[in-house]
Amino acid sequence: MKARLIASLFAIALIAVAPLHAAAAEKGAMTPATVKLDFILGGKHAPWFVAAEKGFYAKRGLNVNIQAGTGSADTIKAVAAGLADFGYADLTTTIVARSRGSQVQAVAQLGYVATTILWRDDSPIKTLKDLEGKSFAISPGQAQWYLMPAFSRINNIDYKSIKIQETAPALQPAALVAKKVDFILMFRASNDEVAEMAAAKQGMKLKRVYLKDNGLDIYGSSLIVKEDDIKRRPDFVRAYVEGTMEGLRYVRDHQDEALAILLKQKPELDRELMRVQLKNGVEEIFFPPESLQSGLGYMKPDIMDKTVKITNEFFDVGRKVTVDEVYTNQFVKK
Repeated sequence: MKARLIASLFAIALIAVAPLHAAAAEKGAMTPATVKLDFILGGKHAPWFVAAEKGFYAKRGLNVNIQAGTGSADTIKAVAAGLADFGYADLTTTIVARSRGSQVQAVAQLGYVATTILWRDDSPIKTLKDLEGKSFAISPGQAQWYLMPAFSRINNIDYKSIKIQETAPALQPAALVAKKVDFILMFRASNDEVAEMAAAKQGMKLKRVYLKDNGLDIYGSSLIVKEDDIKRRPDFVRAYVEGTMEGLRYVRDHQDEALAILLKQKPELDRELMRVQLKNGVEEIFFPPESLQSGLGYMKPDIMDKTVKITNEFFDVGRKVTVDEVYTNQFVKK
């Protein structure tokens, strides 16, 4: 009787432990993947952390490690060199890198260029034409350095009349608030909100114009991968794209929970800034009409063509690239 009881208890213990072994085996079978983001962490990066926390990557076989970035150019270099498997980077910067030999491609877009022009409400700037002759804080090499000339031509602004004041990116919002320059170009769901909060602390209001709403309707940031992985490991790439998009959709529908997940992983971040960046990202940037109509991340051929043409003309490319070598929609789930 005692032997039978011991045997029964041992069998129950085996049954209880079996799921743990199965889970461990399943985790061990997952493919490790490093995701490198575009810049210092902010509210707009919540989709990646949510996708990891909620298991959206794991159920597709990925064990993901998320890294902050130091700029899109560095992210692209890391992906091209195999130091990261996947990236999130500015699309025009990706095109420039492609023109210089980096074998990377965009596999999903996350909205149109999120660049905004900001100026003080009390300044004499009332229309886009009023930017002529004004001072502009910018640093060579930033995407804005190239976007502003393109925007100026489209809107018949004399760009040569604008006074360039070279200013480190991190100091540009302060330069505007301190009235050292007349306007700056920021990114919505990122440093745009930093500038707005800095101005509010000084009792100052800012005016905002979106480049995408004034002729420069090109794609902004995208998910990027090595072209070789698209050819050799399409399921690996698909898992990243679909997992990230599920995370993006979840963030849109559960903003408070998404913020809590982000801050759980990165408690040093400013809660209010993260909340506003997250909200603006999902409500203003990440879901253009084509994503809702044709699948999250879908890149319209005509908009991609315009994005490539503007990059070829205004950016510091190594050679003219063709639109077909820049992107693919094969991983977009409709």
